[in-house]
Amino acid sequence: YDPSYNTINFPAGIVQPTYFSEAYPPAMNYGGIGMVMGHEIVHGFDDQGRKFDGDGKLSEWWSKSVVEKYQNKTQCLVDQYGKFTENGENVDGNLTLGENIADNGGIKTAYLAFKKKEKKDGAEPQISPKITNDQLFFLAY
Repeated sequence: YDPSYNTINFPAGIVQPTYFSEAYPPAMNYGGIGMVMGHEIVHGFDDQGRKFDGDGKLSEWWSKSVVEKYQNKTQCLVDQYGKFTENGENVDGNLTLGENIADNGGIKTAYLAFKKKEKKDGAEPQISPKITNDQLFFLAY
């Protein structure tokens, strides 16, 4: 996501296996490229992307009350990721917040889209009796 132009560009190299293939079942495509697309879209509303307006101009276009609600809601991600450790030290949940918002929003959006497709078109046959399509979605992620 490029906030200064309010655009998302996907290089051709990512729209191929392992993220996407016409031969893959929908669960794999939604869990792969669907999550990547959702992740990038959500960057437009993460802790940094939210500061750019629709024209890509740096602007505090949200009201103070909305910003406060947003910060209260994102605090759970700061707290959650702040409990993870790397090399014996806690991760700084504030430092990783933008990626954490994008990852969580991307996977949720892709999964909801996958379930909507299943509801509309019916579930595809499982590729294995031991792996459900929901499990396959998350394996592809």
